[in-house]
Amino acid sequence: MDPRAPNAVRHLWILRHAKAAAEGPWGSRDRDRTLTARGRRDASALGARLAAGAPLLGTPGLVRPEVALCSAAVRTVQTAELVLAEFPDRVPFDSYRSLYQAGPDTVLTYLREVDEHVRSVLVVGHNPTMYHLTWDLLEPGSGDRDTLEARGFPTCALAVMSLRVDAWEDVADGTAALSGLFAPPY
Repeated sequence: MDPRAPNAVRHLWILRHAKAAAEGPWGSRDRDRTLTARGRRDASALGARLAAGAPLLGTPGLVRPEVALCSAAVRTVQTAELVLAEFPDRVPFDSYRSLYQAGPDTVLTYLREVDEHVRSVLVVGHNPTMYHLTWDLLEPGSGDRDTLEARGFPTCALAVMSLRVDAWEDVADGTAALSGLFAPPY
């Protein structure tokens, strides 16, 4: 089977931005906050771990992200750049102002527009959206929601979801299982 066929397993990597400064310089906007030294360290460490050999994150069957969607806030773009810089192959990513302060439905709108031949997508954003997106996609009653609730979604947390859909346009609530939930230190 062609691994890039539309009906292959799809993975959604949901990443909350790394630790950011509590506030930016005087007069700056919230979306202009930058990563702290800890945030830069965590994002780089996650990227290095993802770039390491298989299996990714010690989880067989995961496919490294091929495309990234990102909020246009400085801290999310910095997080994405640091994580993706470690990958052996360039991963294209687009940042969108509309993903800053967006709800899960807005993220899903962008996700549903991803080309059907892409098997794995990274989304970098903010809480509470990243937590709620993960929660909504998980199948109710599967136990994955209990895991998410117990562990939370701290800065630089990563949820890797296996989606039971034939195309990105089919992603909907309850169509995913949690392949892994990771948090610093990486």
